[in-house]
Amino acid sequence: MKVLFVIDTINGSGAERSLVEISQHFKNYTPVFVHLYKGDQLKPNLEEAGIKVYSLNIPGPRNFSKAAKELEKIYEKEKPDIIHSTLFRSDAVTRKLKSNYDIPLISSFVNNSYNRLRFQNQPLSMQIKLKLVQFYDTYTSKKVDFFISNSETIKQSKAKSTLVNLDKVKVIYRGRDIDKFTNVGQTEDLEVLKKSLGIENKKVLLNVSRLIERKGQLDMVNSMPAILKKFPDTVLLIAGHGVFEEKLKNRAEELGLEDEIKVLGRRPDVPQLLSIADLFVYPSYFEGLPGALIEAMLTEKIIVCSDIPENMECVDENSAIIFKRGDVKDLTEKVLAVMEDEQKFKALGKNAREIAVGKFDINQIAMEYEKTYGQLIASKKH
Repeated sequence: MKVLFVIDTINGSGAERSLVEISQHFKNYTPVFVHLYKGDQLKPNLEEAGIKVYSLNIPGPRNFSKAAKELEKIYEKEKPDIIHSTLFRSDAVTRKLKSNYDIPLISSFVNNSYNRLRFQNQPLSMQIKLKLVQFYDTYTSKKVDFFISNSETIKQSKAKSTLVNLDKVKVIYRGRDIDKFTNVGQTEDLEVLKKSLGIENKKVLLNVSRLIERKGQLDMVNSMPAILKKFPDTVLLIAGHGVFEEKLKNRAEELGLEDEIKVLGRRPDVPQLLSIADLFVYPSYFEGLPGALIEAMLTEKIIVCSDIPENMECVDENSAIIFKRGDVKDLTEKVLAVMEDEQKFKALGKNAREIAVGKFDINQIAMEYEKTYGQLIASKKH
Protein backbone atom coordinates (compact mmCIF):
# COMPACT_ATOMS: atom_id res chain seq x y z
CA MET A 1 0.00 0.00 0.00
CA LYS A 2 1.26 3.45 -0.88
CA VAL A 3 0.54 6.86 0.63
CA LEU A 4 1.44 10.00 -1.31
CA PHE A 5 2.25 12.91 0.99
CA VAL A 6 1.69 16.27 -0.70
CA ILE A 7 3.12 19.22 1.22
CA ASP A 8 4.03 22.84 0.40
CA THR A 9 7.72 22.55 1.33
CA ILE A 10 9.92 20.30 3.46
CA ASN A 11 12.00 23.03 5.05
CA GLY A 12 11.86 22.04 8.70
CA SER A 13 8.88 23.77 10.33
CA GLY A 14 6.90 21.75 12.88
CA ALA A 15 4.34 20.20 10.55
CA GLU A 16 6.95 19.36 7.92
CA ARG A 17 9.47 17.84 10.29
CA SER A 18 6.82 15.87 12.13
CA LEU A 19 5.44 14.28 8.97
CA VAL A 20 8.93 13.43 7.72
CA GLU A 21 9.73 11.70 11.01
CA ILE A 22 6.40 9.84 11.28
CA SER A 23 6.65 8.48 7.74
CA GLN A 24 9.99 6.84 8.54
CA HIS A 25 8.29 4.63 11.13
CA PHE A 26 5.64 3.14 8.86
CA LYS A 27 5.46 -0.63 8.70
CA ASN A 28 2.62 -1.33 6.24
CA TYR A 29 2.57 1.70 3.93
CA THR A 30 5.21 2.94 1.52
CA PRO A 31 5.45 6.73 1.83
CA VAL A 32 6.23 8.94 -1.18
CA PHE A 33 6.67 12.71 -0.74
CA VAL A 34 5.90 15.56 -3.12
CA HIS A 35 6.73 19.12 -2.13
CA LEU A 36 5.14 21.63 -4.46
CA TYR A 37 7.26 24.73 -3.87
CA LYS A 38 10.93 25.51 -3.29
CA GLY A 39 12.28 24.45 0.11
CA ASP A 40 13.78 21.00 0.56
CA GLN A 41 15.99 21.08 3.65
CA LEU A 42 14.56 17.78 4.91
CA LYS A 43 14.87 15.98 1.58
CA PRO A 44 18.16 14.24 2.56
CA ASN A 45 16.47 12.88 5.71
CA LEU A 46 13.83 11.20 3.58
CA GLU A 47 16.19 9.93 0.90
CA GLU A 48 18.56 8.47 3.51
CA ALA A 49 15.56 6.52 4.83
CA GLY A 50 14.85 5.24 1.31
CA ILE A 51 11.77 7.41 0.80
CA LYS A 52 11.19 8.79 -2.69
CA VAL A 53 10.82 12.58 -2.93
CA TYR A 54 9.53 14.65 -5.85
CA SER A 55 10.59 18.31 -5.83
CA LEU A 56 8.25 20.23 -8.14
CA ASN A 57 9.59 23.69 -7.23
CA ILE A 58 6.54 25.42 -8.72
CA PRO A 59 7.35 29.11 -9.34
CA GLY A 60 5.42 31.84 -7.55
CA PRO A 61 3.63 31.82 -4.21
CA ARG A 62 0.50 30.01 -5.52
CA ASN A 63 0.22 28.98 -9.20
CA PHE A 64 -2.28 26.27 -8.29
CA SER A 65 -3.12 25.33 -11.88
CA LYS A 66 0.54 24.71 -12.74
CA ALA A 67 1.01 22.77 -9.50
CA ALA A 68 -2.06 20.62 -10.21
CA LYS A 69 -0.86 19.83 -13.72
CA GLU A 70 2.55 18.69 -12.46
CA LEU A 71 1.11 16.81 -9.49
CA GLU A 72 -1.28 14.94 -11.77
CA LYS A 73 1.71 13.39 -13.55
CA ILE A 74 2.89 11.98 -10.22
CA TYR A 75 -0.58 10.60 -9.46
CA GLU A 76 -0.46 8.75 -12.78
CA LYS A 77 3.06 7.45 -12.21
CA GLU A 78 2.84 6.45 -8.54
CA LYS A 79 -0.83 5.31 -8.44
CA PRO A 80 -1.12 5.84 -4.66
CA ASP A 81 -3.73 4.09 -2.53
CA ILE A 82 -4.26 7.23 -0.48
CA ILE A 83 -3.27 10.91 -0.71
CA HIS A 84 -2.44 12.94 2.39
CA SER A 85 -2.07 16.71 1.98
CA THR A 86 -0.61 19.10 4.54
CA LEU A 87 -0.65 22.93 4.61
CA PHE A 88 -2.97 25.28 2.77
CA ARG A 89 -1.46 25.40 -0.72
CA SER A 90 -1.15 21.63 -0.93
CA ASP A 91 -4.70 21.29 0.34
CA ALA A 92 -5.88 23.61 -2.43
CA VAL A 93 -4.04 21.71 -5.16
CA THR A 94 -5.05 18.20 -4.07
CA ARG A 95 -8.67 19.31 -3.72
CA LYS A 96 -8.49 20.78 -7.22
CA LEU A 97 -7.57 17.32 -8.54
CA LYS A 98 -10.03 15.39 -6.38
CA SER A 99 -12.83 15.21 -8.94
CA ASN A 100 -10.46 13.58 -11.46
CA TYR A 101 -9.34 10.74 -9.17
CA ASP A 102 -11.23 8.30 -7.00
CA ILE A 103 -8.38 8.13 -4.49
CA PRO A 104 -9.16 8.74 -0.79
CA LEU A 105 -7.95 12.21 0.24
CA ILE A 106 -6.88 13.13 3.77
CA SER A 107 -6.02 16.68 4.82
CA SER A 108 -4.20 17.72 7.99
CA PHE A 109 -5.33 20.21 10.61
CA VAL A 110 -1.97 21.47 11.92
CA ASN A 111 -2.56 24.99 13.20
CA ASN A 112 -5.18 27.43 14.39
CA SER A 113 -5.30 29.10 10.98
CA TYR A 114 -8.21 31.47 11.61
CA ASN A 115 -7.62 32.31 15.25
CA ARG A 116 -8.93 35.79 16.02
CA LEU A 117 -5.42 36.82 17.09
CA ARG A 118 -4.29 36.41 13.48
CA PHE A 119 -6.73 39.14 12.48
CA GLN A 120 -5.72 41.57 15.23
CA ASN A 121 -3.32 44.40 14.41
CA GLN A 122 -3.51 43.53 10.71
CA PRO A 123 -4.39 46.15 8.08
CA LEU A 124 -7.86 45.79 6.62
CA SER A 125 -6.46 44.49 3.33
CA MET A 126 -4.76 41.58 5.13
CA GLN A 127 -7.89 40.82 7.13
CA ILE A 128 -9.90 40.64 3.92
CA LYS A 129 -7.29 38.42 2.31
CA LEU A 130 -7.32 36.03 5.26
CA LYS A 131 -11.13 35.93 5.21
CA LEU A 132 -11.06 35.02 1.51
CA VAL A 133 -8.58 32.22 2.24
CA GLN A 134 -10.87 30.98 5.00
CA PHE A 135 -13.85 31.01 2.63
CA TYR A 136 -11.91 29.08 -0.02
CA ASP A 137 -10.69 26.58 2.58
CA THR A 138 -14.25 26.09 3.83
CA TYR A 139 -15.70 25.61 0.33
CA THR A 140 -13.08 23.11 -0.84
CA SER A 141 -13.05 21.13 2.44
CA LYS A 142 -16.19 19.39 1.19
CA LYS A 143 -14.01 17.45 -1.26
CA VAL A 144 -11.88 15.90 1.49
CA ASP A 145 -12.74 12.39 2.70
CA PHE A 146 -11.16 12.67 6.14
CA PHE A 147 -9.01 14.93 8.32
CA ILE A 148 -6.23 14.22 10.82
CA SER A 149 -5.78 16.91 13.47
CA ASN A 150 -2.65 17.18 15.59
CA SER A 151 -4.59 18.23 18.70
CA GLU A 152 -8.11 18.34 20.10
CA THR A 153 -7.90 22.14 20.35
CA ILE A 154 -7.10 22.44 16.64
CA LYS A 155 -9.77 19.90 15.74
CA GLN A 156 -12.45 21.98 17.43
CA SER A 157 -11.30 25.39 16.20
CA LYS A 158 -10.40 24.44 12.62
CA ALA A 159 -13.52 22.32 12.08
CA LYS A 160 -15.67 25.17 13.36
CA SER A 161 -13.98 27.79 11.19
CA THR A 162 -14.26 25.65 8.02
CA LEU A 163 -17.65 24.00 8.76
CA VAL A 164 -16.18 20.49 8.76
CA ASN A 165 -18.22 17.75 10.48
CA LEU A 166 -16.37 16.67 13.61
CA ASP A 167 -17.08 13.02 12.74
CA LYS A 168 -14.70 13.42 9.79
CA VAL A 169 -11.79 14.50 12.02
CA LYS A 170 -9.51 12.29 14.11
CA VAL A 171 -6.93 13.58 16.57
CA ILE A 172 -3.49 11.96 16.25
CA TYR A 173 -0.75 13.78 18.11
CA ARG A 174 2.64 14.57 16.62
CA GLY A 175 5.20 12.04 17.74
CA ARG A 176 8.84 12.18 18.73
CA ASP A 177 11.56 9.57 18.69
CA ILE A 178 12.03 9.07 22.42
CA ASP A 179 15.56 7.70 22.03
CA LYS A 180 16.76 10.98 20.50
CA PHE A 181 16.00 12.76 23.75
CA THR A 182 17.52 10.22 26.12
CA ASN A 183 21.24 10.26 27.01
CA VAL A 184 21.90 12.80 24.26
CA GLY A 185 25.58 13.43 24.94
CA GLN A 186 28.58 13.03 27.17
CA THR A 187 29.22 15.70 29.79
CA GLU A 188 32.44 16.70 28.03
CA ASP A 189 30.58 17.25 24.74
CA LEU A 190 27.99 19.40 26.44
CA GLU A 191 30.73 21.48 28.02
CA VAL A 192 32.21 21.99 24.56
CA LEU A 193 28.80 23.16 23.36
CA LYS A 194 28.55 25.64 26.23
CA LYS A 195 31.99 26.95 25.46
CA SER A 196 31.16 27.37 21.76
CA LEU A 197 28.15 29.47 22.75
CA GLY A 198 30.11 31.47 25.32
CA ILE A 199 27.83 30.46 28.18
CA GLU A 200 30.10 28.62 30.60
CA ASN A 201 28.98 29.03 34.22
CA LYS A 202 25.68 30.57 33.15
CA LYS A 203 22.08 29.77 34.07
CA VAL A 204 20.50 28.86 30.73
CA LEU A 205 16.94 29.71 29.74
CA LEU A 206 15.99 28.12 26.42
CA ASN A 207 13.27 28.67 23.86
CA VAL A 208 13.01 26.58 20.69
CA SER A 209 10.50 27.70 18.11
CA ARG A 210 9.96 29.44 14.81
CA LEU A 211 10.74 33.13 15.07
CA ILE A 212 7.31 34.57 14.37
CA GLU A 213 5.23 36.98 16.41
CA ARG A 214 2.70 34.47 17.74
CA LYS A 215 5.44 32.39 19.38
CA GLY A 216 5.81 35.08 22.04
CA GLN A 217 9.62 35.24 22.21
CA LEU A 218 9.44 39.03 22.51
CA ASP A 219 7.71 38.59 25.88
CA MET A 220 10.66 36.49 27.02
CA VAL A 221 13.14 39.09 25.79
CA ASN A 222 11.24 41.81 27.65
CA SER A 223 11.32 39.79 30.86
CA MET A 224 15.11 39.50 30.85
CA PRO A 225 16.03 42.82 32.54
CA ALA A 226 14.07 41.86 35.67
CA ILE A 227 15.47 38.33 35.62
CA LEU A 228 19.06 39.55 35.21
CA LYS A 229 18.59 41.99 38.07
CA LYS A 230 18.19 39.04 40.45
CA PHE A 231 20.29 36.49 38.56
CA PRO A 232 22.96 38.35 36.57
CA ASP A 233 24.68 35.15 35.40
CA THR A 234 21.73 34.19 33.20
CA VAL A 235 21.54 33.80 29.44
CA LEU A 236 18.52 33.35 27.18
CA LEU A 237 19.02 31.13 24.14
CA ILE A 238 16.45 31.31 21.35
CA ALA A 239 16.84 28.57 18.74
CA GLY A 240 14.87 28.81 15.51
CA HIS A 241 14.45 30.71 12.28
CA GLY A 242 11.84 33.08 10.93
CA VAL A 243 10.82 36.58 9.98
CA PHE A 244 10.90 37.85 13.60
CA GLU A 245 14.65 37.32 14.01
CA GLU A 246 15.69 40.92 13.39
CA LYS A 247 13.00 42.28 15.69
CA LEU A 248 14.20 40.07 18.53
CA LYS A 249 17.84 41.04 17.96
CA ASN A 250 16.94 44.72 17.74
CA ARG A 251 14.99 44.56 20.99
CA ALA A 252 17.92 42.85 22.72
CA GLU A 253 20.17 45.68 21.51
CA GLU A 254 17.70 48.31 22.73
CA LEU A 255 17.89 46.70 26.18
CA GLY A 256 21.68 46.50 25.97
CA LEU A 257 21.51 42.72 26.37
CA GLU A 258 23.14 41.42 23.18
CA ASP A 259 25.44 39.17 25.25
CA GLU A 260 22.67 37.86 27.49
CA ILE A 261 20.11 37.15 24.74
CA LYS A 262 21.46 34.94 21.95
CA VAL A 263 19.32 34.29 18.86
CA LEU A 264 20.94 31.15 17.49
CA GLY A 265 19.04 30.56 14.26
CA ARG A 266 18.15 27.09 13.03
CA ARG A 267 19.97 24.39 15.05
CA PRO A 268 20.50 20.68 14.33
CA ASP A 269 21.44 20.01 17.99
CA VAL A 270 18.20 20.76 19.83
CA PRO A 271 18.47 17.69 22.12
CA GLN A 272 21.90 18.92 23.22
CA LEU A 273 20.64 22.46 23.75
CA LEU A 274 17.86 21.06 25.91
CA SER A 275 20.43 19.12 27.91
CA ILE A 276 22.40 22.26 28.82
CA ALA A 277 19.28 24.30 29.63
CA ASP A 278 18.22 24.86 33.21
CA LEU A 279 14.75 25.98 32.21
CA PHE A 280 12.63 25.74 29.06
CA VAL A 281 10.41 28.76 28.39
CA TYR A 282 7.50 28.58 25.94
CA PRO A 283 5.45 31.79 25.80
CA SER A 284 3.43 31.04 22.63
CA TYR A 285 0.13 32.83 21.92
CA PHE A 286 -1.37 30.01 19.84
CA GLU A 287 -0.12 26.76 18.38
CA GLY A 288 -0.88 23.62 16.45
CA LEU A 289 0.62 21.00 18.69
CA PRO A 290 3.83 22.36 20.26
CA GLY A 291 6.52 19.90 19.19
CA ALA A 292 9.30 21.85 20.90
CA LEU A 293 7.38 21.67 24.17
CA ILE A 294 7.09 17.88 23.78
CA GLU A 295 10.84 17.65 23.23
CA ALA A 296 11.44 19.63 26.42
CA MET A 297 9.12 17.24 28.24
CA LEU A 298 11.10 14.24 26.98
CA THR A 299 14.32 15.71 28.40
CA GLU A 300 12.75 16.27 31.83
CA LYS A 301 13.17 20.03 31.66
CA ILE A 302 11.47 22.31 34.13
CA ILE A 303 9.00 24.07 31.82
CA VAL A 304 7.44 27.51 32.10
CA CYS A 305 4.75 27.89 29.43
CA SER A 306 1.73 29.99 28.51
CA ASP A 307 -1.74 28.78 29.44
CA ILE A 308 -3.04 28.34 25.88
CA PRO A 309 -5.22 25.24 25.28
CA GLU A 310 -2.70 23.73 22.87
CA ASN A 311 -0.01 23.70 25.57
CA MET A 312 -2.47 22.39 28.14
CA GLU A 313 -3.05 19.30 25.99
CA CYS A 314 0.59 18.45 26.68
CA VAL A 315 1.23 19.60 30.25
CA ASP A 316 -0.68 20.51 33.40
CA GLU A 317 0.05 22.04 36.79
CA ASN A 318 1.78 18.82 37.87
CA SER A 319 4.22 18.86 34.96
CA ALA A 320 4.90 22.55 34.20
CA ILE A 321 4.72 26.08 35.57
CA ILE A 322 1.86 27.86 33.83
CA PHE A 323 1.55 31.61 33.25
CA LYS A 324 -1.08 33.80 31.62
CA ARG A 325 -0.48 34.25 27.90
CA GLY A 326 0.94 37.66 27.03
CA ASP A 327 1.47 38.64 30.69
CA VAL A 328 5.17 39.53 30.88
CA LYS A 329 4.96 40.24 34.62
CA ASP A 330 3.46 36.81 35.33
CA LEU A 331 6.02 35.15 33.06
CA THR A 332 8.87 36.93 34.83
CA GLU A 333 7.60 36.03 38.28
CA LYS A 334 7.18 32.36 37.36
CA VAL A 335 10.69 32.12 35.89
CA LEU A 336 12.20 33.80 38.95
CA ALA A 337 10.28 31.49 41.30
CA VAL A 338 11.86 28.47 39.61
CA MET A 339 15.34 29.99 39.55
CA GLU A 340 15.17 30.76 43.26
CA ASP A 341 14.61 27.08 44.10
CA GLU A 342 15.06 24.75 41.13
CA GLN A 343 15.15 21.64 43.30
CA LYS A 344 11.59 22.34 44.41
CA PHE A 345 10.36 21.98 40.83
CA LYS A 346 12.46 19.03 39.62
CA ALA A 347 9.54 16.62 40.02
CA LEU A 348 7.61 18.56 37.37
CA GLY A 349 10.22 17.63 34.78
CA LYS A 350 10.00 13.95 35.68
CA ASN A 351 6.20 14.07 35.43
CA ALA A 352 6.45 15.82 32.08
CA ARG A 353 8.66 13.10 30.64
CA GLU A 354 6.31 10.39 31.87
CA ILE A 355 3.39 12.10 30.11
CA ALA A 356 5.37 12.59 26.90
CA VAL A 357 6.50 8.97 26.72
CA GLY A 358 2.91 7.82 27.17
CA LYS A 359 1.31 10.19 24.67
CA PHE A 360 3.89 11.08 22.04
CA ASP A 361 5.94 7.98 21.21
CA ILE A 362 6.48 8.22 17.45
CA ASN A 363 6.13 4.47 16.93
CA GLN A 364 2.62 4.52 18.37
CA ILE A 365 1.77 7.64 16.38
CA ALA A 366 2.91 6.01 13.11
CA MET A 367 0.78 2.94 13.86
CA GLU A 368 -2.23 5.19 14.41
CA TYR A 369 -1.68 6.91 11.06
CA GLU A 370 -1.51 3.58 9.24
CA LYS A 371 -4.59 2.29 11.04
CA THR A 372 -6.50 5.42 9.98
CA TYR A 373 -5.41 5.04 6.35
CA GLY A 374 -6.56 1.43 6.34
CA GLN A 375 -9.95 2.28 7.80
CA LEU A 376 -10.52 5.06 5.25
CA ILE A 377 -9.52 2.87 2.29
CA ALA A 378 -11.80 0.08 3.52
CA SER A 379 -14.74 2.47 4.00
CA LYS A 380 -14.34 3.84 0.46
CA LYS A 381 -14.57 0.33 -0.99
CA HIS A 382 -17.99 -0.28 0.52
